[in-house]
Amino acid sequence: MKQFNRKLRSVQIDEDRRKKRKKAFLPALILLAAVAAVILLVIWSRSREKEYNAYDTVHSEQLAGESSARYAAYGGGYIIYDRDGARAYAADGKQLWNAAYNLKNPIIAVCEPYAAVADKGNGQFYIIDGKGNISSFTVAGRLAAIEVAAQGVTAVLTTEDDRDHIYLYAPDSGQALVAIMGITKECGFPVAMALSQDGRKLVTSYLSLGNGKLESWVTFYNFGDVGQNYVDNMVGSYSFEGIVPEVAFITNDMVLVGKDNGIVLYRMTEVPKALLTEDFNRQIRSMFYSRSYIGVVLKGGDSADEQLLLYRTDKAKKALDIPLEYEYTGIYTAGDDIVLYGGQEMTILRKNGDLKFHMSFSKNVRQVLRVDDQEKYIVIGDAQADTIRLKRQK
Repeated sequence: MKQFNRKLRSVQIDEDRRKKRKKAFLPALILLAAVAAVILLVIWSRSREKEYNAYDTVHSEQLAGESSARYAAYGGGYIIYDRDGARAYAADGKQLWNAAYNLKNPIIAVCEPYAAVADKGNGQFYIIDGKGNISSFTVAGRLAAIEVAAQGVTAVLTTEDDRDHIYLYAPDSGQALVAIMGITKECGFPVAMALSQDGRKLVTSYLSLGNGKLESWVTFYNFGDVGQNYVDNMVGSYSFEGIVPEVAFITNDMVLVGKDNGIVLYRMTEVPKALLTEDFNRQIRSMFYSRSYIGVVLKGGDSADEQLLLYRTDKAKKALDIPLEYEYTGIYTAGDDIVLYGGQEMTILRKNGDLKFHMSFSKNVRQVLRVDDQEKYIVIGDAQADTIRLKRQK
């Protein structure tokens, strides 16, 4: 019996030792796995930072439209619109919907899944849902601008000789949900308008001649519960010297005010609050934005290159300031990339300014649209739309 007990104790001691060794080995194993993960992440990040120098064409689509056809990004694909109608296509060329109309000078606004098309200078406009169902509207006056929200609420700006109106319509509404009138003598001339993605907030820019100089007024409206506590739902109005040619909701709560020589970023959860104000000593050539970034290109001069500035919207601070050496007719942000195109060339810069891709094509590049993929783009020429995937070729 004693012999059995000794063996039992010996087995127990060995088991305790194994448990101690296992406990000592486990932290080392976790540390080793963490180091390996970091090494793999560094290798993966460096491989992604390499420059692309070639591409594969994964799909081509012949374009049968006239030279007057225009394009807009939509759902990872694009919309072609002209005087006779609008057609939406996926990246693989599959038609998503086709909406027919007859307009002299079509302009478009997109907030997926909706699109709104208006006849600029006339009073006709259409709201199109994600299945191609179309709602038709006619308003008095000359239609100057249109904006659409994610649920289809659409804002239209119309002008007359001595006044202007802003109307908000829903796809199934027989009459305007909201009507705002401005008298030209008192308010000035409307320049720009923006509607939030939820359709509850509106921003306008008006230009007037005050005290012998050009002055712009940017006004914020809130049609939600908070806005009901303000006269005419106006929750803020600010004056700026010179012209404010652009206002935009870059997210549902972030508003960009673009001046001719500066930018102001507001947070407008309910009422506006300025987060960033930047004034430049040069005029702005281009302004572009996404949910994450605001981009500005400053015009060059005799002894100065054009300058590319990039701002983080979440931090409301500058993230990039570099000379811009590439020519372009169009520029925009896509994810963490900056896409430029024009002539026969396409260029992609990373958010740190490094070159990601540059290519000269054998055709005119009218537009480049980003697909929901970091290496896939739609390159639209005069007669063909090619979906390409970037690659590295030795």
